[in-house]
Amino acid sequence: MIDTSESTVTRAVCGHDCPDQCSMLATVRDGKLLSVAGDPEHPFTRGWLCAKVAKYEQRVYSPDRLATPLRRTGPKGSGSFAPISWDDALDEIVERWREVARRWGSEALLGYCYSGHMGLINRNLPRALFHALGACRFQAGTVCDSAAEAGWTAAVGRTPGVDPESIVDSDLIIAWGANIPTTNAHLLSFLSEARKKGARFIAIDPHRNRAARHADWHLAPRIGSDAALALGLMHCLFRDGQHDAAYLADHATGLDRLRAEILPAYTPRAVAAITSLEASDVERLADLYGRAAAPFIRLGMGMSRHTRGAMAIRAVASLPAVVGAWTTHGGGALMDTAGIWGFDYDAIRRPDLAPRETRSINHSELGRALTELDNPPLKALFVAANNPTVTCPDAGRVERGLLREDLFTVVHDLFLSDTARFADIVLPATTALETDDLYRSYGTYYTQFGARTIEPVGESRSNARLVADLAARLGLTDPVFSRSPREHVAALLANATGPTAALDIDDLLSGTPVKLPWTSRGPAMTFFVNDALGADQAIIQWRPDPAEANVTPEWPLRLLTVPGHFQAHTAYDGVAFLRKREGEPACLVHPDDATARAIRDGDRVDIVNQAGRVAFRAAVSDAAQPGIVVVESVRARNRHRDGRTLNMLIGDGLTDLGGGATYQSTWIDVRPSQS
Repeated sequence: MIDTSESTVTRAVCGHDCPDQCSMLATVRDGKLLSVAGDPEHPFTRGWLCAKVAKYEQRVYSPDRLATPLRRTGPKGSGSFAPISWDDALDEIVERWREVARRWGSEALLGYCYSGHMGLINRNLPRALFHALGACRFQAGTVCDSAAEAGWTAAVGRTPGVDPESIVDSDLIIAWGANIPTTNAHLLSFLSEARKKGARFIAIDPHRNRAARHADWHLAPRIGSDAALALGLMHCLFRDGQHDAAYLADHATGLDRLRAEILPAYTPRAVAAITSLEASDVERLADLYGRAAAPFIRLGMGMSRHTRGAMAIRAVASLPAVVGAWTTHGGGALMDTAGIWGFDYDAIRRPDLAPRETRSINHSELGRALTELDNPPLKALFVAANNPTVTCPDAGRVERGLLREDLFTVVHDLFLSDTARFADIVLPATTALETDDLYRSYGTYYTQFGARTIEPVGESRSNARLVADLAARLGLTDPVFSRSPREHVAALLANATGPTAALDIDDLLSGTPVKLPWTSRGPAMTFFVNDALGADQAIIQWRPDPAEANVTPEWPLRLLTVPGHFQAHTAYDGVAFLRKREGEPACLVHPDDATARAIRDGDRVDIVNQAGRVAFRAAVSDAAQPGIVVVESVRARNRHRDGRTLNMLIGDGLTDLGGGATYQSTWIDVRPSQS
């Protein structure tokens, strides 16, 4: 800590789900957080915070924060609760869980914990509890990154992307499905340095988002056509001799087959027909990429959230090999850096505590699991650090499952979220500043320990404390449930692999940002054909989304959901300032589509399909393509005038690889409001 005349300033870490993982300076006086600021000594985040976190004290002290445990007193979903003590809450949870296990077996219990807290201890320790109880396994991340990770791995193996700091030496930077100002904001300063040295910046996205407005050139392909565009670029690069034959000879497999069987069909004219771009744009983009000395692609995971999503990532991730971009400083690609971290997560998750192998439940199919699973059915659900009634596909079915009177639900959250309103017991959670934890970025190569900055507000408890309390009541005596934060960090490092094994525990616990001692040399191999995927998926190719075959005149528009700038997810909903900045839930409608429906800017409208309708305000703008409706941020239900949320319109179909959610394979219409 740094002493000042009236306050103390200490380093902290932003615990939100974001690739940047900001180092912060927290100012505290008399035990109260006054403000946060960016840490100028962090080499990547460089002393500034995004708008979502810059007023973090408003989240910590939001009047909407839960102060005590609550027990339901009214119908499920009504939000009727009464305060109870922690002892009473924990006793009831343990009693009910034991009864469920006795009557139905341990697989009638599901622990559902995800990324509302990105600390390695608080995020992973709940898994140890549910492993020890023999509960169902939760296949996390399919609503977010599993398809993207599967596509990346199919293309280049587990090798992560290049160091984002290296892009200052790039001469061509492509944000492909990545809205950098909103979802990776600190990359902008490195991008700006590169542009000052002459680099061009291109944004490829169906939506003219903030990245597109920053770019020198924006291309807006149809949703789901990214693989076709990538193959068209490859066609031109090989045709024009702009490929790196020597690099490909040593670092690629399946190329001959790709060139013989696939690429001839992807002429600029053919790609234009698939993508709705001009053939000349395909030619120009290929030429710029082929001529660049150090081209860099920042891939966004959003392009993977449709039925053919993993293949889209795979095709784009294969482009750097074609021109040998991995060999140049500043060149290559980055989707995330998660694959290089070798912490021993199982030292925290402890799968070895499970008495046997249990069934797995896909994150994206929670609604189906709650309403259809049998032998045994789910009878008890624990939710922490997530809000599945808003974020999960088929959210209406999630709600129907949570309305079951025979389902005992516990929610641990900072606020009375949409999901918490369906709970039997609600427990108050801490923010990242109220607990000790170790963080590792998934968009950089930095890790940092965040020591508790303030005492927990009200009666809130961290995930780690809650797990320890429940384990003690359940008679679970494994040391994992009683370790100190230092002991948890030591366990993460004890059997660490790769460059993570070189990290020093005292360096980490000092609280300063620590960079992983690793330099990317690119993947050992790029797989243009990957036989491990089976005959149907082995070769890179584009196929139309099978959902397009079901498009009818009744539902002619395609839905594109993207993160909001001030409400990237409902974790920020408890901050009135951020809700006001994001504004009323709106949908972007192209002027042609609006005119055809007699919709004017600002009108009340409904987005509708066979699953129902959700209320919005129309924002008529050519930032949305014709035939596409864009929704920035999936909002909490009480922000919509009809109390519904967009993901009620989303089906729970899965991606080609990775079992991911297919939000973008959704067809709808926009109609003047009926209310």
